[in-house]
Amino acid sequence: MENKWLRDTIRDFEPYKVPEIQEHTIINANESPYNILDFPSVKQDFYAGLEKLPSYRYPDPFAEDLRRALSEYAGCRPEEILATNGGDEIINLILNTFINLGDQVLTHSPTFDVYGIDAAVLGGRMLYCPDEDGFVRNASAFKQMIVENQPKVTIICNPNNPTGHIWPTSVIEEFVRAAHNIVVVDEAYLEFANQESVIPLIEKYENLIVIRTLSKAFGLAGFRLGYGVARADMIDALSLTKLSYNLNSVTQLMGIVAMRHRDEVLGHNVPPTIENREYLEENLNALPGVTAYPSASNFILVRVPDGPALIQALKQADICVRFYGAPSLKNCIRISVTTRDVADRLLTVFRALMKGE
Repeated sequence: MENKWLRDTIRDFEPYKVPEIQEHTIINANESPYNILDFPSVKQDFYAGLEKLPSYRYPDPFAEDLRRALSEYAGCRPEEILATNGGDEIINLILNTFINLGDQVLTHSPTFDVYGIDAAVLGGRMLYCPDEDGFVRNASAFKQMIVENQPKVTIICNPNNPTGHIWPTSVIEEFVRAAHNIVVVDEAYLEFANQESVIPLIEKYENLIVIRTLSKAFGLAGFRLGYGVARADMIDALSLTKLSYNLNSVTQLMGIVAMRHRDEVLGHNVPPTIENREYLEENLNALPGVTAYPSASNFILVRVPDGPALIQALKQADICVRFYGAPSLKNCIRISVTTRDVADRLLTVFRALMKGE
């Protein structure tokens, strides 16, 4: 194909790549180890709904029943929610709604690659506030960049992927107050953080958009269900570029069922994840040359003396983790926290490699 046919912003584009996976223990994508259909009450409810689902009809374009269910969980009004295909779609909608060619998008670094990729497709200019040592984000420096640049969109991943660092709600509010334009807070991993959402702040600030997902704590990554929360007029604006039927009927049904059983699901999924995260952090940090950075999420970023050697050792142990090519993340891997059995297998590989066995 002629390269000249491509739009200018993607001629030299490097897309987000999902690596080929050959291992059987997959802990590279922050997925839950728990299948929501293993809950008998959820399975019964979901299958009963499937039997009544009219496959010949288009899905509800605004997922009204799902919005009502999500609003009860999020503590907002249904009209303040936009349900989407995972968090990725709401990120894309936000940038498509507000970014013109040359507009600035501010975030911290390192963080989720999709923010920069989506902005680049639209011709946005990325500004990054680098982390300090230990992957701790500097709130003062970040706020200063907001004040000095007043970017069109500011994106905050909280807890941050891939570092696990979290800013308290009071700090996030300072950023929102300082910004003249849109501020996006991505709370994909908040259920693991023991911290309240910033969703209540939408009542005070018209420029705030909060991203949530059911992929992580609810274990619905395969169903692709995320949602944005903002004032109703902001949701209306984001809906301008939404596909007419963006969320299929089966996913809408599963979201409603998950919300109906949310206490049971979260009560089962979240506590052991946090317990195993703390177990891994403690045991990894006890190994010479290994640093497991504090995490408020369902993953841990770990730095080792020789990243490629560790990746190879993990592959031989049939374990797939996330590794990085960016200089700031040299010799770092990100481990999804799952079960105690997987944690112990990981530690066996780490210990053998650190001892030179």
